[in-house]
Amino acid sequence: MRGEAENSKLFVLACWSMTSVGIVFGSLGPLLVPISDTFHLRLAQMGLPIVSFSAGFLSANIFIAFLWKTNRVRLFLVLPSLAASLTLASISLVRTPVLFLLILFFVGISQGLLHTSLDCFFSEVSGEERARPLNWLHVFFGIGAVLGPLLVGILLSYSERWDLVYLFIGLASLPLPVMFWRSNLYGNGRSSRSTLSPVSHPPNRPIASPLFWLVIGGMFLYVGLELSFGSWTPVFLIRIREVSVVSASYSISLFWLSMVAGRFLFGYFFHRTNLSLSLVVGSLAAALFTTLTFVLNYHGPLILFIALSGLSLSWFYPTMLALGANTFPKHIGFLTGTLSASGTSGSILFPWLIGPLSEILGLEKGVFIVPLLCVGLAGIFSSYAFLLAKIKAEDRGSQ
Repeated sequence: MRGEAENSKLFVLACWSMTSVGIVFGSLGPLLVPISDTFHLRLAQMGLPIVSFSAGFLSANIFIAFLWKTNRVRLFLVLPSLAASLTLASISLVRTPVLFLLILFFVGISQGLLHTSLDCFFSEVSGEERARPLNWLHVFFGIGAVLGPLLVGILLSYSERWDLVYLFIGLASLPLPVMFWRSNLYGNGRSSRSTLSPVSHPPNRPIASPLFWLVIGGMFLYVGLELSFGSWTPVFLIRIREVSVVSASYSISLFWLSMVAGRFLFGYFFHRTNLSLSLVVGSLAAALFTTLTFVLNYHGPLILFIALSGLSLSWFYPTMLALGANTFPKHIGFLTGTLSASGTSGSILFPWLIGPLSEILGLEKGVFIVPLLCVGLAGIFSSYAFLLAKIKAEDRGSQ
């Protein structure tokens, strides 16, 4: 009974942490316009806050990929959660754009360490059931991403102090390091080893497998398009559709809310399907819905297609983590850190790229990077499904 209570307490803390990371991700897009107005950023520079945050997140993921060990989990949870709280709260004191971007970089490092450490830890201790806890963790990440735009909308309805959003997140996260320190982090999981057999007995070195590189490429495109859509859609609504910052914040919260709903459904149903083919279908659906979001000029259908875009993309991130861990169960730390680093690289490149392209071609055309990335994802996971089927057929023929 005590072990189950400790498991529950640890999972609650993990969900709390994921929610705080999600709030920061979800609030970045709605805050881009107020931030750019405060620091006088041009259209081509509006993506820099996302780039700075994502660069820190990338650094943390690379660190985890090479230094992760389960017995270091307390260090990887206590210190980053403390640093995240302090750096977020300190944004209210910033007065120059360079210092603001530097602070966001350190926020990205601390939250990246926290986010990826939790993914690694629950992948290792959950064994063959890892897809379910990973989806639940990212359900709470999605809840945070929903709360972020809502928080922005509420605060900006009463004040122009957008920095209060970060102060609130920092103060709300302050108890986490103490609670992680006092928690029993070891011996909570059912198993620290996977009971799954590696897919088709891949080589011991993940980088020698084409399946690894396909998932790496998929994660690179997926996180790039997720953050591009989540951050630039509010800018598109404000600058092109001429809605208010508050209305744009509420609108994009539906994208993150549908992500939560999709991950909740995945945890119960989608694990019974062919994962790679379900990702192909989701990619094509997302290409359609994101295109309609940027084409239609009617408020009602636009809101619907924003929500359907989130629903069609909802299961991608935890599914790719589970695929990597199932294929290479002896390299979970390396796989999770590398996949997260690849995704964060996409979140640096594509949200930034939309800015310069929009300044050249116009924002109405620049945002169409998102549907193109969806089509690219469909191609990657079609290749993954074909290659996996081929490897399994060869294995059956050799038996």
